[in-house]
Amino acid sequence: MQRYAIRLSVALAAFLVGTASSSLFNALSPARVGSAEREVWEVEREYVRAHLERDVAALERMLSDDFSSFRGRVGKEQRLAMLANPYFRIVSLSTENVEVSVSGDVARITGRATMKGSLSGRDFETPNYKYTRRLERRDGRWQITHMRFRPAW
Repeated sequence: MQRYAIRLSVALAAFLVGTASSSLFNALSPARVGSAEREVWEVEREYVRAHLERDVAALERMLSDDFSSFRGRVGKEQRLAMLANPYFRIVSLSTENVEVSVSGDVARITGRATMKGSLSGRDFETPNYKYTRRLERRDGRWQITHMRFRPAW
């Protein structure tokens, strides 16, 4: 029993240190980059927030009308419907190793993520995966035009 208490304490401490350092890194990173990069970082933060808070209106603004993912099989309407589905809920969406690159009016966000949630009352957790989001600046704002997911191994 004492062994479990020690393990739990160590795990909790590691979680808190990791969370604090991740938040600090994300808060400081955009300050070192240009205006376009800061704007793209903000889209990334807003994308994660929108999923956690089920903010369909925010996601609708972020996704371009020609948005696609899963090799073109999922478009904007399907993505919005997934988030609006009352039987689907994202409890946590953790990202790490996130990098932003901007070239003119095109940007790319890459990173690793893990998601926890529930679907029809059944809890799930994804394995760690890599993602790429392609953004374009249209009418003065950044929109996500494409997303790609792949295993992290």
